[in-house]
Amino acid sequence: MRDLLIAGFIFVGLIATLRKPWQGAILWIVISVLNPHLLGVTMAKQPVAAVVAATTVFAALIRRADFSIPWKAPLVWFTLFTAWMCITWLVSGALAANYEMWDKVMKINFMLFVVYSLIVTRRQIDWVIWAIAGSLCYYGVKGGVFTILTAGAYRVWGPDGTFIAGNNEIALALIIGIPLLWYLRFTLKNRWLRLGMLAAMLLCAIAALGSHSRGALLALIAMTLFFWVRSRHKAKIGLAILCLAPILLGLMSQGWEERMATIQTYEEDRSAMGRINAWWMAYNLAKANFFGGSFETATPIFFALYAPDPTAIHGPHSIYFQTLGSHGFLGLFLFLAMWLSTWMTCNRVRKLTRDKPEKQGDFLLASMIQVSLAGFAVGGAFLGLAYFDMPYFLMAMALRLLWLEEKEAKATGAPLNPVTSPPPWISSGNP
Repeated sequence: MRDLLIAGFIFVGLIATLRKPWQGAILWIVISVLNPHLLGVTMAKQPVAAVVAATTVFAALIRRADFSIPWKAPLVWFTLFTAWMCITWLVSGALAANYEMWDKVMKINFMLFVVYSLIVTRRQIDWVIWAIAGSLCYYGVKGGVFTILTAGAYRVWGPDGTFIAGNNEIALALIIGIPLLWYLRFTLKNRWLRLGMLAAMLLCAIAALGSHSRGALLALIAMTLFFWVRSRHKAKIGLAILCLAPILLGLMSQGWEERMATIQTYEEDRSAMGRINAWWMAYNLAKANFFGGSFETATPIFFALYAPDPTAIHGPHSIYFQTLGSHGFLGLFLFLAMWLSTWMTCNRVRKLTRDKPEKQGDFLLASMIQVSLAGFAVGGAFLGLAYFDMPYFLMAMALRLLWLEEKEAKATGAPLNPVTSPPPWISSGNP
């Protein structure tokens, strides 16, 4: 029965894609984040992602869909980073060993271009945010309820066979998604739906804590602090955070508390020391090899040559050291430049919209994308999710939002570099 429901959902989505190709971009995001086909038995064995991707591209070509690819800074850095990953793979001397991951990353990056080119209206941007946040809500709400019912005694895990399968990974994905739920709450007019969105945010936070991930705890703290910084009602939200924090922590078991306490004594924790050993290996590898070691660096050979402890072979457990070890210092520079320029893109949107009450939704979305990226930047320091596609979707939406704002400003003759001032709607009562 579950397989039939999943197959029916995907079939309807494919038909909609053939009519309106941009809906294929939404379907692709749902397939990438929610992975509904993996929730079934028979459907889990089918090439669903390939079918959705091929249908979307086919529909865009035959329908001659409206699309555009404005080449702004983040996309330029992203393209250079993608090209550099191809170069590091070609010169790695281990094409076969690295092919599977290279193939996966290139397909993801290609579809990011497709999504970016097809999402061209403000309404479609909101559909993307709904697809991302709604997909994560499935795991966040379920994981939050599970954590409450078990008093945090067991870990929350993500869907098998995906980027977010591990407890650490699903926790970071949920933390990235929480600010998007706050933005979507702003788009809702019904009071009960807005309260439901707040409940979903709370359950996602509980699920992130229930993952027992120490990196997720740090990411959640960073995301919450920056969420407060970007909020308009700092006193109210600050008070709510101070009241909710002890309640959430009180839901966790003693085992959870003991695990979190090891953050202060990381040198006594085998897992933490294994990560540090892997980071040193990545750094030494990048120093010795300009091109890095390509995608697969957790090998006995690399650890024997470059790790302080060659017997403790671990994955990179950090988006920064993962990029450094795999693609060298140049690769890390391109990676950081891409995300820094994305941050600046959001700042640009905020500057263009802060004095326009009718644009407060755009202002809030750019702000919440920054909050999500803050969580990704901190949590990613302890997780090897450099190629995780969800933050890249947010990068694409920030770019499209800026493109729309600049296009409208040019059409109306508004200044592209307005003088910043406090938003006139800052005390309007809106979130």
